[in-house]
Amino acid sequence: MFSFHAPGALLAGSGAGFPEQVVHAPGLVFPIKSAPAYLQSQVFMYGGGVAGGDQCDARNYDYPWRDNFCETRSANRGSPFCPANKIHQGQDIRVGTAADCNTLRRQSAAQRGIHEVVAVEDGVITSIGTYTVKLRGAGSIYNYMHLNMNRLAVTAGQSVKAGDLLGYVSNDFGGTPTTIHLHFEITQNTAGNGWVHVPPYLSLVAAYERRQNGPGEQLQPEIGIASAPEWVIPEGYEIIE
Repeated sequence: MFSFHAPGALLAGSGAGFPEQVVHAPGLVFPIKSAPAYLQSQVFMYGGGVAGGDQCDARNYDYPWRDNFCETRSANRGSPFCPANKIHQGQDIRVGTAADCNTLRRQSAAQRGIHEVVAVEDGVITSIGTYTVKLRGAGSIYNYMHLNMNRLAVTAGQSVKAGDLLGYVSNDFGGTPTTIHLHFEITQNTAGNGWVHVPPYLSLVAAYERRQNGPGEQLQPEIGIASAPEWVIPEGYEIIE
């Protein structure tokens, strides 16, 4: 069984979340084919820049999961589902084990191919960017970031089925440093706001429960978290990812 914090319960000091209880993409296939996955902050966990330490720290590869949609960023981008602008518009997913992390970072970027990333629903690959793969489904657009862009299994315009291989977890970011992880976004055409980023967290929780053939355990809300932030963003520090 895996455990997870409530939606919107961001890591203390990392921003203000949105505590809604909506699964925006029901029926989603989990984007990681089979490896253990850990939804959590990259920037504010070990090795992410703000926290210091090493990205392959074993503490990064453990439950509980934590939402990081709406997490603080430096760029002026937003979502009507977040209480502030300058936010993270997706969910970060660390994959595998600390040993896998060490193996991957010893390899060249072009070699990396341990953890399979798959299509979350039937659709079409509408575009492939420098470090992004975009999948359009029936009512959602899914953005996958930081795959190994040298080992993609799809091309722009290709139709895919849910569960089809798209590529492999890596840290491609157009030359900008980031940790080894998958960044996953959902955009939907919402009433009154048009196409916007929606919280992917609970959709991913439900998808992982289906993949694991069992329910996760939602932890009780943390008490007093706002008064004692775990991390403090250094003055002038730019958060890009």
